[in-house]
Amino acid sequence: MSVVVLTVEVVGKATTDDVQRGVMTGTFIAVAVPEESIHPEITHGATRRSLTAGVLPAAHEIMAFPYLAESRMVTAVHLVEETYDPGDLDPRIAGTVVVGHLMIDVYASQAVVLDGEGGRVFSLDMHAPAHAELHPLAPSLDALGRFLAAVDELRSLSGRFAHLQGRTGPAATEEASALLLSVFTDEDWGEDGWGDVEWDGGVPPFWRIAALFRPMTLIGAPGRGLCLDLPPDFIEAEFGPEEVVRTAPADLPDALEHEPTRRFLSEVGLPRHGLMFWLDEPEDLLKTVTTTRAESEANPDPAHLRTAGKLPDGSDHLLVIGGLMHDFDVIVDGRTGEVHYAPMGTSTVTPVNADVSTLAFTVWMHSRQQKLEEEHGLMGDTGEFYHELAETMIAVLATADPVACLPTTGPDDFRYWPEVFHDAAGGVL
Repeated sequence: MSVVVLTVEVVGKATTDDVQRGVMTGTFIAVAVPEESIHPEITHGATRRSLTAGVLPAAHEIMAFPYLAESRMVTAVHLVEETYDPGDLDPRIAGTVVVGHLMIDVYASQAVVLDGEGGRVFSLDMHAPAHAELHPLAPSLDALGRFLAAVDELRSLSGRFAHLQGRTGPAATEEASALLLSVFTDEDWGEDGWGDVEWDGGVPPFWRIAALFRPMTLIGAPGRGLCLDLPPDFIEAEFGPEEVVRTAPADLPDALEHEPTRRFLSEVGLPRHGLMFWLDEPEDLLKTVTTTRAESEANPDPAHLRTAGKLPDGSDHLLVIGGLMHDFDVIVDGRTGEVHYAPMGTSTVTPVNADVSTLAFTVWMHSRQQKLEEEHGLMGDTGEFYHELAETMIAVLATADPVACLPTTGPDDFRYWPEVFHDAAGGVL
């Protein structure tokens, strides 16, 4: 083997599945490249020393380095697909050395490349070589290793984030965000070595996305019978008091037996309009599927939405609270509090969120994304970081909600939020 894998025990233990998925949880597995295996295009002394020292992990949740782990470093020209002419690739880009790639789910996204002469690290967005672009990622491999370690510390609330253990709410979220952002801003990015890449010298979008979204997992504590215990003004602070809909306990139907859900709808509430989600009007809110189906059958206007078939099982306990884009009803199981979606007029219900607290969290995060995008331009000038943004939001949602981002079990098992967040063509984000 031309690559030495170093294992340094930290806290906990990494499972085989974790490593296969590129998720570092507890064990830092570093890749040290023997001097003779370093690509000849890498002449920068500090970079060569970093490669032999093993400053990068073999695998990470947001990035992977198979080109190092498998001792097959190549230049970027080798990434050009056969249907394209490698000669169309800018010579400077063509000569960069590929060390890894960003991660989208378990699949490769933009390549991670370095300038062998100066040691700068970039992400490479290349669909067609004539339009390939480099985007600053880190001033050095050492800095990249520090960035990844900081993301790990946030996830485990260790190291510089250890003092946040047990704290939740907006203040804790903002503090964690500022602290992670400082890791990137405090690094010496320098002015030289970036070539003709268009960049204002600020924190690159990839890392700003991490700093703004990954701390959102701290917004709520574990709930009392729900996944999250969200502050009473959670919806109000984001959407405004006029957009919050709370239902008095006396107005909640008897079919809503799940006490934590009753409490949430009375004390916290849901937004009236939430981009992809909307709440039913008060006169229709929390009607059973049995009732709404009967009313629909009696009304000739929405006939095009009706599908002949039986009612879903337990329809007298399934309560419609609103809808999702693409003609889906949002349904709460009055017995368990689980939240499902159903194509309007069908008998099929599919989990969409674990409960109303994580539904509220999802809609809140999407609203925050819209405002942060307007402020920071997170997706980049041409949307080159759209899917990295979507993937980060999905990772945050998966941490808060054990249901919303479960792997699909078949072609008809549609996971609503992961699918729509990745809908770049539809411009959901």
